[in-house]
Amino acid sequence: MVKPGYPLVTVIIPVYNAGEYLAQTINTVLAQTWQNLEIIIVDDGSTDNSLAIAKKHEGKNIKVFSQQNAGSGVARNRGIKEASGDYIQFLDADDLLSVNKIADQLISLNNNPGKVAVCSTVHFLDGEDPFKNTPSAYEDSFLCTTDYPADFLINLYGGDNNRGSMIQTGAWLTPANIIEKAGKWSEFYSPDDDGDYFCRVLLASTGIVYADNCFVYYRKYAQNNNLASIKTEQALDGKIQSFLIKKQHLLNATNSLTAKKALAHSAMDLAIQTYPAHKYLTVKLLTVITELGGTDYIPQMGGKYIDLIKTVFGWKLARRLQFYLHKLKSSSI
Repeated sequence: MVKPGYPLVTVIIPVYNAGEYLAQTINTVLAQTWQNLEIIIVDDGSTDNSLAIAKKHEGKNIKVFSQQNAGSGVARNRGIKEASGDYIQFLDADDLLSVNKIADQLISLNNNPGKVAVCSTVHFLDGEDPFKNTPSAYEDSFLCTTDYPADFLINLYGGDNNRGSMIQTGAWLTPANIIEKAGKWSEFYSPDDDGDYFCRVLLASTGIVYADNCFVYYRKYAQNNNLASIKTEQALDGKIQSFLIKKQHLLNATNSLTAKKALAHSAMDLAIQTYPAHKYLTVKLLTVITELGGTDYIPQMGGKYIDLIKTVFGWKLARRLQFYLHKLKSSSI
């Protein structure tokens, strides 16, 4: 029930063929200790029973919309358009929230106008009990309360120590007025659309508040079919487009050497992913790295033998060897 005088939180759930998980995801929202909620579900042209499951839950505070398959960015933008909340919680259709997630983040934002709240992410494999897992200490080391969103992003992208990290989409809770400033989700296909979106969100804010002891549970799959694991040419091109958006906005906020270092770090990670299958994308990224001032950063690429080859003969030879060995192994299965 919507309570006058209490902040309303809109939870936006884009759905595509997530019928196996959707009811559980919805139930973790309904179980929140903060009950002044509306849920907006946008079905993105699912071909399974996702829309039927969403419709079963439809009610006064749960709205369901459907569209032809156009991507999660379009679905989330539809959710924003339909939202009435003072705060926005994005949640993927196969992920879960701890029961105190929204309430604790609202408390943390109460005396911090203009800021965005973040929490820890717990990774779990499909079929596991997510609530028995704990957050990654490594990922948590990037989470903090700060008045400097650009510095937060620089550290997240690896500008401080050459080691970057990720923050799951559902970890954030964002005031609606900051959502309005940040603009729409990118609507091209990209496994990193949340990366470029929350870069813009953070830079539209006055800082970040870390709420500890509340969590988003991020479902992963043994078959490695999460969107972020897809390595097709289209997906890699989308990642690069998202990177270029992050680059533009971060350099608009600060033209510091550490910002350029962080962006060159990210570009190098992408260059290795694109090589040698899509060399034209690699060339594009290496040109950007040069424009940023260059980098001596080369990420760990595999086991000790691949890394030895990388050190002695260079990353391109090591990557070609890794790529063709993988193709040979795949063709022999």
